[in-house]
Amino acid sequence: MNAKTLAAYALGPAGSAAAGVLALPLLSYSFSGADIGRVLLLQAAASLALITFGLGLDQFYIREFHQSGNRAALFKTAALPPLALAAAACAALYAFAPQWPSEKILSLADSRLGGLCLLFAAALMLSRYLSLVLRMNDRALAFSFAQLLPKLLLLAAAAAWVLLRLPAGTFALVSVYAFAQLAAALLLLWQTRHEWPAAARSRIRLPELSAALAYGLPLAAGGLAYWAFSSADRWLLRTLAGAEELGVYALAVNFGAAASVLQSVFATVWSPLVFRRLAEGKTADVGGIARRMAFVLAAAVCLCALLSPAAAWVLPPQYAAVPFILPAVMLVPLLYTLAEATGIGIHVRRKSSLIPLVSLAALACAAALLYLLVPHYGARGAAAASAAAFWLFFLLKSEASARLWQPLPRGAVYGTTAACLALCCAFALCGSTANFPAFAALWAAALAAAAWGGREDLGRLKTRLLRR
Repeated sequence: MNAKTLAAYALGPAGSAAAGVLALPLLSYSFSGADIGRVLLLQAAASLALITFGLGLDQFYIREFHQSGNRAALFKTAALPPLALAAAACAALYAFAPQWPSEKILSLADSRLGGLCLLFAAALMLSRYLSLVLRMNDRALAFSFAQLLPKLLLLAAAAAWVLLRLPAGTFALVSVYAFAQLAAALLLLWQTRHEWPAAARSRIRLPELSAALAYGLPLAAGGLAYWAFSSADRWLLRTLAGAEELGVYALAVNFGAAASVLQSVFATVWSPLVFRRLAEGKTADVGGIARRMAFVLAAAVCLCALLSPAAAWVLPPQYAAVPFILPAVMLVPLLYTLAEATGIGIHVRRKSSLIPLVSLAALACAAALLYLLVPHYGARGAAAASAAAFWLFFLLKSEASARLWQPLPRGAVYGTTAACLALCCAFALCGSTANFPAFAALWAAALAAAAWGGREDLGRLKTRLLRR
């Protein structure tokens, strides 16, 4: 994959993150923290639906794409069962209990809100499978624009609410998110207008469907366990600390989602690249890549912490805790990205049944820490607990992969990430305006250590730049 293609893939996540960072401060002045928190729960619930009805077949499509002789039939095998199940579930809920999704997710018994929740989840499901067609066919710009469109619409809506002083409330905010996701799904239908009709005309073969389910269902089980521990902070924070603390946490999570640029680009590129190289009889230097990524992770977290006071300049006073939570919530997508690299051996060796065990161990850690920290620290405690649980997830997944496939430089990778975790948790739980200079000195020292650890790579980068 050349630099131009990689930049095209990065456009969607980078643009989405930038639009999100611009939109969230605007929304925080128009909508309450409770409403912003409700949207975070809606996104978590939609992710649960995506995993549950997806049956892991999206991962089967990625795994088999380059080795399949009939890609249209492969797409139908992977996409039709999840989409049919999701459509049936949405139709049944809307017909018999339209208020149920809103009551369970948003704590508001409203059939209109329930319909919007179903619309958001259905559009997300359709978008997921259609975007895979673009990704696996290397249509990078189309893939990125489909990712970017909902965030651009959200930014436009946020600006309209501020400038026009429109009525703000839960229904308005959920409507914006639902119709923005619907717009993305409609765009993807048009972008894949040649592929999905070909898939519709193809036939599903039962042996291939059985193989797909055998591969995908363990991954779906692992996905459910992963969803439980990655979303536990949101649901328990609402229960143990209230809607306003959830709103503070939601805003921090959305700011920290800037780190998901790296996560999205890497997830888009890494697994297909590894499986393509395996199909060609080649392999990847996982240990070297993991070592470099660990130092990049450390540097990114340190820079985030040093610049975090800037968040207070653009947010209302009730979000004063956000700057201290930011490094911990940013660490989560970065650790997940690193785990995607270090844990690839589990998928290479087809040992996907290990993933639910790893996720369940992380869930137990998350639940224990959340019950311990959230009642006393609120959103700060949720950030620290979630970061610690994700580090355990990363550690266990990496170790399993290293024992199954390629070894890792454990000292550099585990030591660097553990040091970042310790600083992030201390900053989240104990950070304040008064002691920020002391923490800033620690973050600066950690940044210098990360630069020293990656000095060889920095030297090579400098040499390349000087040659141009």
